[in-house]
Amino acid sequence: MKVCFKCGIEKPLSDYYKHKQMGDGHLNKCKTCTKKDTKRQTEINISTPEGLEKERTRHREKYYRLGYKDKHKPTPEMKKQQIDRFKKKYPEKIIIKNKSSHLKPLIKGNNLHHWSYNLEHAKSVIELNLSDHNKLHRFLKYDQKTFMYKDLNGVLLDTKEKHIEYMNKILKTF
Repeated sequence: MKVCFKCGIEKPLSDYYKHKQMGDGHLNKCKTCTKKDTKRQTEINISTPEGLEKERTRHREKYYRLGYKDKHKPTPEMKKQQIDRFKKKYPEKIIIKNKSSHLKPLIKGNNLHHWSYNLEHAKSVIELNLSDHNKLHRFLKYDQKTFMYKDLNGVLLDTKEKHIEYMNKILKTF
């Protein structure tokens, strides 16, 4: 047990970050207080254009220094395994994507979003820019029984209109 000098609460050592130079091998500030201080300092740093650019540069340098590029980049074998797992888990998605492969977005760089993976809806897609498409998928759950999406509350989006209405609500809110 150790008392945090910031909040004054006694906590187990597991609630403190390790630090080799400290007597007991842990910081004197708990993880919760450390995270709050870090968040506050980051907000101060990015409040000006110069500070924002400095933070971006610092993060890029850290990304390369710690070797994250190599950690997050899958090897060709790993990528093939990921694709094979996806094909095995979602065969209906592969079938629909093959049936609609001739469809192209009207605007270059946009994505086509399948609101349903039922055969009768194979060519019924919604065109979205990449950012909106990625954002939308964070707020959808795929239901493999119906081959359609549900919202985060579990409501089935069983028509294209419901899907577009939900999508517009998400994109306006977030």
